[in-house]
Amino acid sequence: MVESVKKKYTHIIWDWNGTIIDDAQLCVRIVNDILEDRGLPQLLLEHYREQFDFPVRDYYNRLGLPCQGPEFNEISTVFIEKYHFLWKQCVLQENARATISKISSLGIDQSLLSAGKEEHVKAFVRHHNLHDYFCVIVGTSNIHAEGKLDRARSLVEGSELKRDEYLLVGDTLHDHEVAQELGIDCLLYSNGHHSERKLTASGSPVINQLDQLLKWVG
Repeated sequence: MVESVKKKYTHIIWDWNGTIIDDAQLCVRIVNDILEDRGLPQLLLEHYREQFDFPVRDYYNRLGLPCQGPEFNEISTVFIEKYHFLWKQCVLQENARATISKISSLGIDQSLLSAGKEEHVKAFVRHHNLHDYFCVIVGTSNIHAEGKLDRARSLVEGSELKRDEYLLVGDTLHDHEVAQELGIDCLLYSNGHHSERKLTASGSPVINQLDQLLKWVG
């Protein structure tokens, strides 16, 4: 973790999966079910956090799973169906609610940007009673987890804010890549879907507790 540099951010863009919601272990469980059905080796959480990536089809390819065509669509559907059956078992990351609430009390706007299907993400956020903290929740229109750069552009490019007023908080290299493309700052959280080793290699600062974000704002 690098030393914080407090800046006057006026808008925090949050990732959802792995950053606010602690769902990496559930994703490992579901992928292992899919791998087992195809006679492929199982994943441990630490291996998953090194292998997982966006777009998900590339990650599936590395695991020996179909990454295109009808079989890829079938796997995507199976994953989402199982996730929807089990997602209520997942809890918020430690200090997530308190950190989001504190940022709101500072008068800093917050939005949520996800590679998940937008209607699903909105349902997850509402279930955890966090919807009132976000001025907008932006997701994708499909279940293939191909990434969120285009949706991120739509979120930022229509705004009057300067790019240095934004901070994107996420848990994967894709979040770093999105921030780089948009020209905004990024802070990465190491207890989500990517390992601290993998995140540190990006060059973006890394935190291991969400409330450490408060050292970067205000």
